[in-house]
Amino acid sequence: MLSLLLLAGIFAVPVRGEINYLRLYLVGEATPAGWNENLPEEMVAIGGDCFLWDGWLGTGEFKFLNTRGDWGSSLVTSSQGLVFESGVRYDLYYQNGTDNKFVNNTPGYVRIVVDLRNMKVNFRRPTLAFTGPAAYGWSLEDIIPVFADDEGRVSWSGQLRRGELKILADGATDWHPCYNAPEDGDELSTGGHAMIYNTTEYDGGGNYADFKYVVPTDGFYTMVFKNHDGGRFYGVDVEIGEEPDLVGGFRSRPGRYLAAVDRADRRVHFGPVPSRLYIGVSGADCAEIQPSGVNAFSSMVALKRGEYYKLSSNPSAWEASAISPNTDTDISSGVTSNLAPMHGYSYVVPEDGNYRVTADFSGSVATLSAHKESVSAMEVVESASSVSVTSRHGSIVAEGDYSSVAVYDVSGRMVGNSSPCPVTPGTYIVKVDDRIFKITAR
Repeated sequence: MLSLLLLAGIFAVPVRGEINYLRLYLVGEATPAGWNENLPEEMVAIGGDCFLWDGWLGTGEFKFLNTRGDWGSSLVTSSQGLVFESGVRYDLYYQNGTDNKFVNNTPGYVRIVVDLRNMKVNFRRPTLAFTGPAAYGWSLEDIIPVFADDEGRVSWSGQLRRGELKILADGATDWHPCYNAPEDGDELSTGGHAMIYNTTEYDGGGNYADFKYVVPTDGFYTMVFKNHDGGRFYGVDVEIGEEPDLVGGFRSRPGRYLAAVDRADRRVHFGPVPSRLYIGVSGADCAEIQPSGVNAFSSMVALKRGEYYKLSSNPSAWEASAISPNTDTDISSGVTSNLAPMHGYSYVVPEDGNYRVTADFSGSVATLSAHKESVSAMEVVESASSVSVTSRHGSIVAEGDYSSVAVYDVSGRMVGNSSPCPVTPGTYIVKVDDRIFKITAR
């Protein structure tokens, strides 16, 4: 990680005060969501105002956004249609009056490091990649990419399965060039192994030469690749550790649990069914969903288009208690069972509004949905009951026969749970028992 920060050059003075140094996004036809400013690829902050993204880029244009949903926050390059090269550092420009985009002509995995402090970006394609049954299978899109550090050193640690392994080279965009075993079926046991650089399946004499390695057992592997002076690898040192064993390894109190299997990373996520449930973008910006039965929750919540929401059972430990999907999911389009006890992707809605958010953990499969409901404007009185809600002298007042009241702002934050409730001018959602009111305080 330190080498990535040095690559980005973090020691200069910030160049522009209006830049948001907390977030950065990747957007464009080369990215999974295309030109959707509300579902861009969020880059990972790695310190020093630097951001990293590893992922698959298709062909086409792309650029960076400093604020999700805001085309006016674009970060662009020096000239239109700039085809980037691996290992080259490029200048970035913020709000310079142009819309100059980068172009990717070769689909494949790319590591992108952006330094917002110096307005630089570096692109790097994998030096090596693993494919075959020992990895994710025979697919160029489901490889395990391996990147060099800033000094050109290459190492990798992770889980492999028993089976054949092919090591791709030079960007990992095709089956060749690659690194072969010196003989067919060479087992990657603990110790050193030779590597042969190969550009085709057959040698000059027509003999098959595309020999694969064999991973001898499921486990956690550490592989350090050894360079020639010319930049090619001549060998790899292998260490093997035991694969994690879940048998007898899970200990917790009796009760109902939410479990999710990440097949790509071969991980299992566990979390207890929550006794309290919140929806929001962070622990400081969330709204509680009230219980509606045993292991079930339902409430009216103000949600916004363009925000990325997660569920959580504990706002003070938001990430550790998060429940999220494995891909950004529109929860207004129907019931989803894509709920995993992990801080992953997000739930979204297509437009601002007040939504009836319902989460049900009572069955064998957890479900989540959000149905937009209209609420009357300035002041609402429920004639069937004796409850009324009004705005008086800077406070929201609930009157009548009720047992509980909660006042929320339009972001879903609770601002009070008593009547009268002092508020600043604005629009509020008031929940009186199971009734919902919308009121404007002046």
